[in-house]
Amino acid sequence: MTPDLLKDAVSPILRVRGTSVLLAALLAACGGKDVRPGAPPAGDCAPLRLERDVNLEGFRADRFEWRDADCKPRSASLVRNDATDPKGWTGGYLRRYTYEVAGATRVCDGSDGMVPGWGIVASHLRVSPPWGNWTRDIRGTWRTLFEGRHHALHEFRWPMELGGHVVDVTVHYLFATGRSHPLYAITHDASGAPPDVINADVRSPYGDIIFDGDGNADISGVGWGDRYRFVTLGAGPLTRASGWDYREPNGVPYTRMWIASPDAEMGVVQTQTWAQKPAGGYWQYPSWGQVDEDGPMPEDWNWTYQLNQYELPEQGPTRSHRMAWGSNFGAVGFREYPRYSDDATLSGYPYQSYSVFMVLGTHTSDPVLRLAAEVEAWQGVRLTATEGRVLDQGPGGVGRDDSVARDVPGYNPVYATWEAEVGANNRASLRFETNGRALANPVLVLRRYTASTPPTRVTLDGQALSADVDYFASVDDAGNALWLTLHRTVTGSAALFVE
Repeated sequence: MTPDLLKDAVSPILRVRGTSVLLAALLAACGGKDVRPGAPPAGDCAPLRLERDVNLEGFRADRFEWRDADCKPRSASLVRNDATDPKGWTGGYLRRYTYEVAGATRVCDGSDGMVPGWGIVASHLRVSPPWGNWTRDIRGTWRTLFEGRHHALHEFRWPMELGGHVVDVTVHYLFATGRSHPLYAITHDASGAPPDVINADVRSPYGDIIFDGDGNADISGVGWGDRYRFVTLGAGPLTRASGWDYREPNGVPYTRMWIASPDAEMGVVQTQTWAQKPAGGYWQYPSWGQVDEDGPMPEDWNWTYQLNQYELPEQGPTRSHRMAWGSNFGAVGFREYPRYSDDATLSGYPYQSYSVFMVLGTHTSDPVLRLAAEVEAWQGVRLTATEGRVLDQGPGGVGRDDSVARDVPGYNPVYATWEAEVGANNRASLRFETNGRALANPVLVLRRYTASTPPTRVTLDGQALSADVDYFASVDDAGNALWLTLHRTVTGSAALFVE
């Protein structure tokens, strides 16, 4: 196998103060659909459901079904990583994803080619051979860490060999009622090797999933975000001769790929800004601020993130749905490595951790860029407490027990959650100040929650909220935590009380 192949109903409950530009933009993007604050989406937000050990055409999978921001059903089937699967892999990836489009279920399966799903762990070494490693042939362990009424965490772990040393890899998937897109959190722990010995990049979540539910359509375009936004021009299809625009400044790292017909988009959005957690790699950044309407595309080895460039022929389009993340070499193993732009250094030792959303939806609804705008808006939100305590530090990633300061007090980028400790009698009085931003369906985690049942009273600005309608709660007994999705879009100032 060559290195190129491997690289590859409006409620009065919410107090609304002012109208944000973001909400106006979202309203336009939704084709006029009412997304005003306090207007929960129509539909029945049923509890999350987990089907264990599903036989998915020979793949042993655990299937999570939840309701998205519009209370529509979505599901993700995660293949167990402790035995060889029908494609000759050892699992540990998302094999099937379903969601609704125009009232019908779109079924997105992993490719029948070399890469059978999405969420695969992959890293390249700077010096080859060997090229690096991925989880195709590595048996690992899996477990559902937490299965609540409306929230669930699922874990995979592997001992991955890189350059003759073992890197312990931990991946968590988070599913939450009211949140459309699964969260993928990963940590590479290289502490078992000396520093500055392993010189590897990160490409996870790596994979190939037929995100249009069909697989017979050419890819129309691709794009990504680092400090600027790269996007291909024209209606497509994508070819090596496609024009591109790299002029728009960007806040939150992402990748995206889309098909015009059938209307479909796939992407990845980080839970932090580029300034907080740089992403991307190689040397295309001198093109920041430039446009080339006539093409060609950058050299395949120099795209900021790996997408389908290695499956893009010299002439004509491609139907490859390949997508990965990206970094410079040294992201795993080096105490100092250059960030993308070569103007500062970062640390990849002993840990390299980050979290992203795995996005699937219709291209016309613009799911990747909308989510990136939401993540950027969260950075300006202020959370305070009069009962309980807002958490301003915590583990730097999954599978870690260290403590790092939060860039935004209360916001945990590992799970994209708002976190605090409860006070006496499991009570918490919190206030969100959004500073002109919109906070849609925020997921809260209240630590040191010792009750075995959900709260008996939840209010927003003094108005009582109804369980399973206005909020979705899950009790994590083992973790002494209450998970709560607030089924509202919060703007201005809003006081939340939980008892």
